[in-house]
Amino acid sequence: MIKFFRRIRQKLLEENRFSKYLVYGIGEIILVVIGILIALKIDGWNQDKKDRKLEQQYYCRLLEDVNQDLINYNDYVVLLNEKIDVNNTLIQRLQDDSMSLDSIAPLVLKSIKYSIRDTRATTDAFEDIKSSGNLNIIKDLSIKNQLAAYYKTLANTSAVIESNGNAITDKRFFESEDLISSGWIKLIEDFNAIDTTKVKYQSLKSEINFTKEIRKNMMNDAIFYLAVNSRSRQLLTRLKNEILSMIELLNSKCRNHNA
Repeated sequence: MIKFFRRIRQKLLEENRFSKYLVYGIGEIILVVIGILIALKIDGWNQDKKDRKLEQQYYCRLLEDVNQDLINYNDYVVLLNEKIDVNNTLIQRLQDDSMSLDSIAPLVLKSIKYSIRDTRATTDAFEDIKSSGNLNIIKDLSIKNQLAAYYKTLANTSAVIESNGNAITDKRFFESEDLISSGWIKLIEDFNAIDTTKVKYQSLKSEINFTKEIRKNMMNDAIFYLAVNSRSRQLLTRLKNEILSMIELLNSKCRNHNA
């Protein structure tokens, strides 16, 4: 094709037909420009096709993350329900003056276990999209807005639950004035943490004085644990609809990709 146009150009020059050569030259330039525009258009179509494919892949990855959020949510609700049940049993035993410290102390540990727990959203896919500069590939503005709102809601809820967990931990680990008489001896015994070749364990146990005042303080603490854990469960219950709604939205997008 190039040789063909070259021969025409050469023939026009040999015949000294400059005006026709000029017209031909302009036409050739136009053809080149049109070819470039067509090539750019095709390249744009190909790039857009790649972007749409990547967009659908992102929807599926985001869906995986939100499904993981639901798993984490369900696991933590189960844990909170267990702790709330133990909290009530702990209060019940503290109300019974016949219950010894040995029967109460193990429940204290169960009532506060895993109080500091990561409840943040799973953001692997979202962070990857942002860090790679591909956030603009998601063309559906409503989804981007809902994702932003979703992660903000989970972050706010997580911050409150984390604060609640810290409050429980601080109260149990930093506010007890008499660790010996408030059950810590029994707890570390259950952990097999006492080396009786070094520690006079019976001497420590003889220092236990489980008074009514200590029982009352433990009762106040147990009520505090119950209130905080119940509040965390309430916050998570409100969060469930947010998670399910986001799963439904992303599932429809991901299904289109797999269809």
